[in-house]
Amino acid sequence: MSTSATIAKVLSLSLLISLAGFMSGCVNQSVKHVNATRAVHAEKEIPQAELLDVNIAVFDPGYTEPVEEDSGIFPQVRKAESGFIPYRLRETLQSTGHWGPVRVVPSPNTSSELMITGKIIESNGRDLELAVKAVDASGRVWLDKTYDETAASLSYSDSDPSNIDPFQDLYNRIANDLLKSRKDLSSKQLRDIRTVAFLRFADDLSPDAFERYLKEKNGQYSVRGLPADGDPNVQRVQAIRDRDYRLVDTLDQHYYLFGEQIQGPYDEWRAASYQEAKNLEKVRKEAIGRMVAGAVGVAAGIYGAGQASNGAEAAAAYSGVIGGGYLLKTGIDKFGEKKLHVEALKELGESLSSDLKPRVIELEGKTITLSGSAEAQYQEWRELLKKIYANETGLPPKGADDGSAADKDR
Repeated sequence: MSTSATIAKVLSLSLLISLAGFMSGCVNQSVKHVNATRAVHAEKEIPQAELLDVNIAVFDPGYTEPVEEDSGIFPQVRKAESGFIPYRLRETLQSTGHWGPVRVVPSPNTSSELMITGKIIESNGRDLELAVKAVDASGRVWLDKTYDETAASLSYSDSDPSNIDPFQDLYNRIANDLLKSRKDLSSKQLRDIRTVAFLRFADDLSPDAFERYLKEKNGQYSVRGLPADGDPNVQRVQAIRDRDYRLVDTLDQHYYLFGEQIQGPYDEWRAASYQEAKNLEKVRKEAIGRMVAGAVGVAAGIYGAGQASNGAEAAAAYSGVIGGGYLLKTGIDKFGEKKLHVEALKELGESLSSDLKPRVIELEGKTITLSGSAEAQYQEWRELLKKIYANETGLPPKGADDGSAADKDR
């Protein structure tokens, strides 16, 4: 046997094994049930002092500019999802009855009683993967893990009248994990978290007046002491905090309306994206199958030609080469179809982002535009609150240069 014939034989056998492994992998599919995991709801009323307020920051969309053409990420959609996913989680947590007010906010806030942050790792209508972290005001980490879910085809079927979010199971699992962490804490620990949150808010306004009441070690906060009953500074802080809550409630309402408004077009995008993802997977499998089969045909043809004892056998062998080459070509053509599906998804993503409009609100005589700069506007508002408190008390706000450092140098 010639060297070329031996190589062709080994190649054909290797490709046949690869094809068999690929085809067996395609058969292994599982049936997905809709809303298989239910969120646990409170069976009795929880004392008000133990109901933690929950803030959910707008999620990290999970991409950096520039976005690669073939990454499957559409920035217009991801930006919308970074607000929509916290909205869905908010609705889930609020419905369980285990929490105080649950709000969506532009950015993390260290004085939140329970702060939830997240990052979108994968989202294409079929698969959703999120990295989620929850930390309370004392610095205790409640959860820090990755959640993933694959939507059932029934979720996008016209025959499903339930209107359940295709990824509701994922939100329910997050809610249940948070509840498990909550149940691990005593009533006193829950009340202490609320106290620490208030003191951290007060300390952010005026460390000179409040830092003495907090103890911090390695990022963990605890109560060192409490202000005297009737302390006027505490009353002022509470008044400032109430103003802050009003803005946070306004921001939360903005995200709530945003979620409600994009629900329709976003569901349509997800349904189309789900189908596109299935089409892409089908194209990928067909393309690989055709190319593997084509390569096997080419290798087998070359091997057959090398072993042929007459012209007829050689002609038949070379026909195998030609046929295998055709399969290779059609396999490559199948991959070309993928670009068409990607273009379709891009158009859908652009149509979704066109429905997003900035919202202008009036609060305390200040006009705030809730758009991509909502985080900056919120930070500006917090700085304004510090100035209001400083003007009322005469105490310098946190971060203010009162000249004391210069005095020490003299």
